[in-house]
Amino acid sequence: MPDMDADKECVQPQVQEAAESGGKARRSSLKGVLINVILPVLILDYCSKGSMEPWADFEVGRFWHLGPVWAMVLALLLPITYGLQELIRHKRVDLMSSVGLAGVLLTGVITILVVGEEGSIAASTPWLFACKEALIPLVLAAAVLVSRKSESPLLQTFLYNPDLFDVPLIESRIRERGNESAYGKLLGQATWILAGSLIVSSAANFCLALYFLMPVLLEPVALQQEQYNYAVGRITWWGFIVIGVPLMIALMAVMLRLIRRLGELTGLGRDRLLLR
Repeated sequence: MPDMDADKECVQPQVQEAAESGGKARRSSLKGVLINVILPVLILDYCSKGSMEPWADFEVGRFWHLGPVWAMVLALLLPITYGLQELIRHKRVDLMSSVGLAGVLLTGVITILVVGEEGSIAASTPWLFACKEALIPLVLAAAVLVSRKSESPLLQTFLYNPDLFDVPLIESRIRERGNESAYGKLLGQATWILAGSLIVSSAANFCLALYFLMPVLLEPVALQQEQYNYAVGRITWWGFIVIGVPLMIALMAVMLRLIRRLGELTGLGRDRLLLR
């Protein structure tokens, strides 16, 4: 008769390790949202008032009114510092962190290029920023499609992650059951759905940027840089709410379908399909 107590002793550390790993992942995600979205938005909203001159004295009694220049610098510095810290800590280049850093750096470059004398904003600003917002998800969508037949498809980064799925076991069972064709079709469908979601996100980002930045050009020149900061903050926040959250929900739906179909093709339960 099997020793049930021994089995429990073997299983409990694995369950505890999985729970701790999941807790760390959730804490890391919340920390990323706080530093990359919430804090920059608050800084751009509440610290952009003040002098256009970056070296002017701060307002007495309103120390948080840093002015549009320093507010933008601080808002960009937070995600850049966080991204570099994560890169150094994990000692590897993470795709999503790299994409986030690229987006922040492009925002800084565009800001330098479009802000003119006395805080005026170039007429091309909304279109440049909209193209920047649309470019990153569009490039990701293209990369997902191009890499689908490579040894390291980007689908594994977003959904079918070897750190989450027991890919060797799954593929072994697929071969045993002769379901290679259905398996390839399933991964192909997931790849196209993922790419399509990113393309929709790209179009939505483009429209959202134009919606918030076009009115900035109608403001008096003296207020344009401050209003530009407000607009960037709103694009960041509303982009997370109306684009990021629905995109995450769509990806979760695709992942649940992937798990269900993998279970059908392999005969494995969810607890064996997933590593944690």
